[in-house]
Amino acid sequence: MSELEIFPKINTVIVYPDRVQMVKICEININESTDIVIPNLPGSLDDESVRIRAKGLKIGEVQVKAGYTKELTPKLKDIEDRIKGLTYEDRSLSDEITVLQEKMKYLNTISVSGPQTISKELFTGNISPDAWRAGLNFIGEELLNAKNRIAEIERKRIELREKIDALKRELNDMQAVSQSKKTIVFDAHPQSKGKAQLEISYVVYGANWYTYYEIRANPSESKIGLSYFAKLEQRTGEDWEDAQIILSTAQPAIGGTAPEPEPWYINIYIPEPVKAKRAMPAESVDKLAAAPAMEQRAEYESAPPVETGIAVRYPLPGKYNIKSGEQAKKVKICDVSLDSDFEYFIIPRITELAYLSGEAKNTTDYLFLNGEGNTYVGDDLTGKVYLNTIAPGEKIIFSFGVDEHLKVERKQKKSHIEKGGLVKKSLKYEFVYENLIKNYHKKAIRYKLIDQIPVPQSLELKVHDIKFEPEPSEQEKDSGIYYWKGEIEPEKAIKISISFVVESPEVVRIEGLM
Repeated sequence: MSELEIFPKINTVIVYPDRVQMVKICEININESTDIVIPNLPGSLDDESVRIRAKGLKIGEVQVKAGYTKELTPKLKDIEDRIKGLTYEDRSLSDEITVLQEKMKYLNTISVSGPQTISKELFTGNISPDAWRAGLNFIGEELLNAKNRIAEIERKRIELREKIDALKRELNDMQAVSQSKKTIVFDAHPQSKGKAQLEISYVVYGANWYTYYEIRANPSESKIGLSYFAKLEQRTGEDWEDAQIILSTAQPAIGGTAPEPEPWYINIYIPEPVKAKRAMPAESVDKLAAAPAMEQRAEYESAPPVETGIAVRYPLPGKYNIKSGEQAKKVKICDVSLDSDFEYFIIPRITELAYLSGEAKNTTDYLFLNGEGNTYVGDDLTGKVYLNTIAPGEKIIFSFGVDEHLKVERKQKKSHIEKGGLVKKSLKYEFVYENLIKNYHKKAIRYKLIDQIPVPQSLELKVHDIKFEPEPSEQEKDSGIYYWKGEIEPEKAIKISISFVVESPEVVRIEGLM
């Protein structure tokens, strides 16, 4: 039987959270039964995952053979070249140290024999004292310069060795992946003359993706812009070139078989006899910690753009080139604009800052998976956030951090202590606070301001004469928390005042009042 070696091109890459399914296509033209060989596939290829579809061909036995290649990929060659360059630089620095050490030996020889020579030359009058002094100073300076240069070179060599070691570790890791190869071999039998289309798919490990968001608040237009990204990284040992990428939330590692319940036994607790303390064996700890998991993993209904029944798939527009081992690549899934009601959250007693939040409803068909992201107000970065999964139709409140366009001031207008009582001496502490919020935006803003009145935890303490201007919108008297809600027009300010009196026995010291 004849043999044909083929190199199918990547058509589609389906990336799961911990692995990837490669789908390749190839057109062949055979007129007789032939052994088809597909070489140089990644060593992490899952043998059981290989699937072959062919129109016009009957496929026989499929084998996956392990192998090893010494051929260097461009990435590996680049790392090897960098290691060689740094090694050459290190050798040059080592040679420079040798030269400097020989120079120091020579200068030290002169300095040792110097005193006798100086005495003779001075006695005979062949040289002046100033000339010898200049010569000795020169020797001292040269020795010092040589020592300093050697110390500088040693520092550089330490940095070089660290870089070389890091590159060698990276090279070893990549060689383990890229130079471990597999080959797929199968026999194909044509059912008719002419060209046949082959589709080969297999699963490899070493690739994953996770979500990332950029969330932009636009209060002037009552909109939130949400950019939905995936960060993709792969170390499969195979470069993805001109590939259609599909992101999938399916988790093949979990499997599709439902768990089997085990009997749930209970019994009367009988304490064990007291024994001398000793360390618990690791096996015993594991047995105590182990418990059958009765809760089944939740699965989301599929969301556009692709419905699969048990998972969500996101086909990315366009085609991508992602090399094995390169840094995580950020790819955009979609941009959406959501209508939002913005509100400023202000607690002047704790901080004189206004925190912007926006409530929005997911009116798209996208299921936004949990993940990290950055928040912006306009083009200004305001912080980081972690989003829980947002289903279509679900509402969520986004926090956008501090907005400097609102100025918050809290002033203590009065703090007065007065003694009272004829028989039972007491102290009265009177406080008046004023909160001022000014809106520097060009449109009206909504706010929620929170202030507090102290709540006594002792019967000996009393809080009375509580006054507000204006009255709060909501209150939680038991916890002493009061809410004001409203709007502030552009370039306008509002003022909220509170006052109260705390009364206590004279001999009592109040904790937490100031």
